Amino acid sequence: MTMPRRIRIAAFLAAAAVILGGCSAPSATLELITTARKALTEAKQTQTAQHDDLVKQLEANKAALDAAFDADVALAAAGGLKDANGQAVPFTPQWVISARRGYAAARDVLAQQVQQVDAANAVNQDNLNAADESLDMAAQLIIAQWNVAERLRTQLLNAQRSLTHGQ
Repeated sequence: MTMPRRIRIAAFLAAAAVILGGCSAPSATLELITTARKALTEAKQTQTAQHDDLVKQLEANKAALDAAFDADVALAAAGGLKDANGQAVPFTPQWVISARRGYAAARDVLAQQVQQVDAANAVNQDNLNAADESLDMAAQLIIAQWNVAERLRTQLLNAQRSLTHGQ
């Protein structure tokens, strides 16, 4: 014994309306996404501040290294630079060349550290931006799904009313 087609359609529409009727605006999920995006914004700001502080520290180290070289040259020229035995280190062109090479190598290390810090910061910022974009897309998807569900629910309710009222 089969149900008449009209009753089957009405039953299907009623079931679909009940299923879709439970959908409500996804405000809690969107609020969580908004909170996560605010946290990402704060993380980006913190990352930028930490990067800037680290670069400033490396630049200060470079300035201190330059000042130390200048001080060592002045001390050596005045005869005040001593070796491990307490003897005055002669201020010769060879000493200046050797000292310059050592300081230049230290400056190169600092420059490499700045490049590494900049590269790490760029990767971190890209990752934070990608996470933020993903959350934005998730929010847009949730809203789009909710809008589709609402339209479908409305259409199903209208179809159900028309079938039940014989219109």
